[in-house]
Amino acid sequence: MTAAAFVSFVVSVLFMFALRPVALAVGLVDVPGGRKRHGVTVPVIGGIAMSIALGFGTSLVGHPGSWTAVLMAVYLLVVVGTIDDRFDLPANVRLIAQGCAALLVVFGSGIVVTSLGEFFGDQLGLGPLSVPFTILFVVTLVNAFNLIDGLDGLAGGLALLALAVLAILSASTPLFAVILVAASVVAGYLLFNLPLGVNKPVRAFMGDAGSTSLGLIIATAGIYLTQGAAPVISPVVALWFVAVPVFDLFASIVRRVLSKRSPFTPDHEHLHHVLVDNGLSRRSTLIVILGLAVSLAGVGVLGHLLVFADSAMLLLWLTAGVLYYQMLRFPRAAVAAVRWVRRPHAPDLVGDLSTEEHSPSET
Repeated sequence: MTAAAFVSFVVSVLFMFALRPVALAVGLVDVPGGRKRHGVTVPVIGGIAMSIALGFGTSLVGHPGSWTAVLMAVYLLVVVGTIDDRFDLPANVRLIAQGCAALLVVFGSGIVVTSLGEFFGDQLGLGPLSVPFTILFVVTLVNAFNLIDGLDGLAGGLALLALAVLAILSASTPLFAVILVAASVVAGYLLFNLPLGVNKPVRAFMGDAGSTSLGLIIATAGIYLTQGAAPVISPVVALWFVAVPVFDLFASIVRRVLSKRSPFTPDHEHLHHVLVDNGLSRRSTLIVILGLAVSLAGVGVLGHLLVFADSAMLLLWLTAGVLYYQMLRFPRAAVAAVRWVRRPHAPDLVGDLSTEEHSPSET
């Protein structure tokens, strides 16, 4: 199992190298301009490379039969996402593709949300709303990871964190090997996307093909582990592992609606954008947001271990979401707090070796 994960990591890395000249030849690249602030043309190959490595790694390990349909849904999003990365598809086409992928998950794998957890002593079942709720949840998480992909290493780092926690919690389940493989291929991609300085010559983006497929994988794995007769974790606990991308998605919707704009209108006001615009370097912003995500995931794990009531965990999660929205409203205060927490002798985080940033086409 560990060997399969390592092989998947290697395959991910190899295809990141192999696809680079192909992307440059066919124009599958991200060009600076508009909302895109990176300084050079960057190949958009991460989604394709990760999907190939995921399929290869999955074939090496035992996995539930239902996962075949999930892989089909992943490849659907990769194909549509790659076309979007190259030709910029309309939002409604992307949304239809995401809905079809969610339908594949529901009817092809049978992975469905039937319960939201235990509240005040009773299971809150969804009954006939199970299928539409599952489709809505999958599409929501797909778009949450798509929208958060606006800074080197951010979407990949958040996905790796979620998959790592889910892998640990799923160690006794048939899905453990698949989640471990998924985490390994993301780690391979991050070698080419984290702002490390030394990887600038081979820098690459995952594109919509990568961000949407990762959202689907994490959503499906989360549903698998939270449902059934003996769920591994509570659905409310699982929300803590994807808190940052979900908070950012809903904060974007609220912000746009209050401004009397379409919720699908792209903007430059996500948390990673406003922190950079208010003085933090891109690398510092990445560290701050990943640190926030780790802290929130830690709350979820703690609540799981101490068997906190779902009602209390949900209330606390919603409170964290409100605080996240306040960070967006008052970014200067958030930046000031980061600088206050930083030790006086710590190196200046405003200077940044990385100058690349990617703003995705949003759905």
